[in-house]
Amino acid sequence: MPAAWEISILETLELLDESLQEFAAGIADDRYAIWLGAGVSLEKLPGLKGVSEAILEHLRSKIDLGNPACAFRSCLNEVLALVALDQTQRAVIDFSTPVATWGPIEQIKQQLVNCYAVMLDQFPATEAPDYLVWEGVKVADQYADPQTTPGAEHLGLAALIMEGVASDCASANWDDLIEKAVHIADGPNSSVLQVRVVPTDVQDNIRRARLYKFHGCAALAGQNEAVYRPRIVGRQSQIDGWAAKAENQVIAGKMLDLAVSKGTLMLGLSAQDANIQDVFVRARMQLPATFPTNPPAVMVSEDSVGVRQRTLLQNFYFNDYPTQSEAIHEASLVRSFAGALLPALWLHIICAKLSAFVDTAAVGLSPGERDELRQGLQRLRDLGAGVATVGDHEAFMHAALSQLGRAIRLFHHGRNSTALSGLYAPLTDTGVSRTLANPHLASTGLVELSLGLAIIGHGEQQGYWTCTMPDTNDPKSGVIEVNGLVGRSQVFFAGSAHAAAQMFAEGHVSDDDDSIIVHSFEPPNRAARHPTSAPGRTGKVQLRELSVSSIIDGTDNLDTIVQRFKMEAAI
Repeated sequence: MPAAWEISILETLELLDESLQEFAAGIADDRYAIWLGAGVSLEKLPGLKGVSEAILEHLRSKIDLGNPACAFRSCLNEVLALVALDQTQRAVIDFSTPVATWGPIEQIKQQLVNCYAVMLDQFPATEAPDYLVWEGVKVADQYADPQTTPGAEHLGLAALIMEGVASDCASANWDDLIEKAVHIADGPNSSVLQVRVVPTDVQDNIRRARLYKFHGCAALAGQNEAVYRPRIVGRQSQIDGWAAKAENQVIAGKMLDLAVSKGTLMLGLSAQDANIQDVFVRARMQLPATFPTNPPAVMVSEDSVGVRQRTLLQNFYFNDYPTQSEAIHEASLVRSFAGALLPALWLHIICAKLSAFVDTAAVGLSPGERDELRQGLQRLRDLGAGVATVGDHEAFMHAALSQLGRAIRLFHHGRNSTALSGLYAPLTDTGVSRTLANPHLASTGLVELSLGLAIIGHGEQQGYWTCTMPDTNDPKSGVIEVNGLVGRSQVFFAGSAHAAAQMFAEGHVSDDDDSIIVHSFEPPNRAARHPTSAPGRTGKVQLRELSVSSIIDGTDNLDTIVQRFKMEAAI
């Protein structure tokens, strides 16, 4: 099995389909709060080792070498006192040279990682207590840099938020990469996500999703220093007794509620901070967990369960941990880091929603035939995921969000995005169970869409045709490109007569195109549409339109449905 840092999106999907089915089903119903740590942004921002080196160099550069009582010299010595070095190592440290040239610098940085909060609590006597965070780290500049772009993990989370299955997230990170990802996916005017930092934020319940930045927000601190600079948490004195302090009690109460009311998915979070451990100790006291739970109560995205995470699990499964620790570790582990896991979860959710519609769409078919249709949906999902390569998941997410977002907009509206609409549009904005309970679901055409896609995926599995992803830069490209015996055809889906008419008006389809419009319901009669070729042109397969609801009418046999589809689509 690949290590967590080298697993692909497709391989992660296999885990979600097999050993992690219960966890994946829980995500699909928005039953998890997603807790984020620095590991999620390591490819975009410096980790704790980078922070440590930045602080050391900042202090060193400020020293007045001719002043033995220099406050910056004293502060640097206090930081170095946190590190265990022998006399020989200390002797080669020269404050007149950059810290990168110090012989034991790697050892120093590694040790400071394990006591980073105590390091941040040091400050020159002439400066404010948060000096190292504000000026040494330069938190507002470094962690809210407009030039820093979100990665695959942030884009994947943004898609999950838009799909309504990540409505509660808690982040120990200062950066604004999740917010940037949401604006890329949903457009610059997105109103999906609310960032919660100060107590009064919790009074705004208009938005669908909430991001609790319990260690503060660098972007907001840069915009409003007076309000948000004191909310930047990183120093040990801030973390100790964090939940009991008056200014934190509201946000701490919300975090406790998440730990009690939802499952926990930890991404890039070592859980070493006392305030995080305290939340889960208190959650266990209020509502003890009994192992096993369905879905699993706590999941960690790691290659192996870390020492601090074991402490958290021990606190959470207090009664069962002594005798079932190994089983708990195994059940709580997702061996896929966020860069592959979150995109895979997004693709899994889309497929899970469509698969959930199959029972309604094909009520007359046998359970086995409906399973074959669901396998057809998985086939299309996996074909899409298969083009993603490890190390380039960010580019994949940009392309995939754009491609699927275009498909959904064409289905609903017959037109693609505008400059303000972002890359993506959700299939639905709630989890699977709530989507199925929507009283208006039958009129959306989504049920029929699921069947149309499932038939195409099933036909691909059976070798009737092959499917490829089209070039979305071409306005004439469909949602799927189907290569059959006759030739290559662009396939569009229309959820309504209005959407289909708009496709013609926008130039996506015309009567002489080798394209297929798969309507959810009966296609409208169009006596004269929008031909672009001269009258009487022959020898070319032209536009075909078919209705999913007509294809399934009066039959309870999958083979018959597929044959009808093949005949009407002429592929």
